Amino acid sequence: MTKDTWNRLFREFEDFNRRMDEMFDNFMRTSGPDVKTYGYTLYRGPDGVAHVKEFGNPSATVGLPVGETAREPFTDTTVEDGLVRVVAELPGAKKEDIVIDATADSVSISVDTPEKKYKKIVALPCEIDTDGAEAEYNNGILEICFKSLDKEKSARRIEIE
Repeated sequence: MTKDTWNRLFREFEDFNRRMDEMFDNFMRTSGPDVKTYGYTLYRGPDGVAHVKEFGNPSATVGLPVGETAREPFTDTTVEDGLVRVVAELPGAKKEDIVIDATADSVSISVDTPEKKYKKIVALPCEIDTDGAEAEYNNGILEICFKSLDKEKSARRIEIE
């Protein structure tokens, strides 16, 4: 290869690096508190039915007045041995600012302070006993446990005729 070929190749790499730096600088200037996070988890429940759980803070946040935004915390719901466990990530929130409201089939988690705003309604996979609920908040992680009201499903073998 000639010296001109190497020089041209290195100029192209330098130009590429310069353009990448400009793109990242532009991204960092335009991102900030208005950054949107959105995703979904697809899983098959123990009943064999496929479920889709969405997460994030899309621009059309349900249940909030226009002009007011809140982040949707990442959540996970599990059912084990008659216990329904809801775990939510609320980084930076204080224990006394967290409001939890529960119905037989959903849990609403919210934080509304000038510094932090979170809001999410979690649909539960089964009915729960709201009276025996226990909640614990530690290092930005909220864990709520409920007793399930669903009875054990009985199985029956069906013979083919």
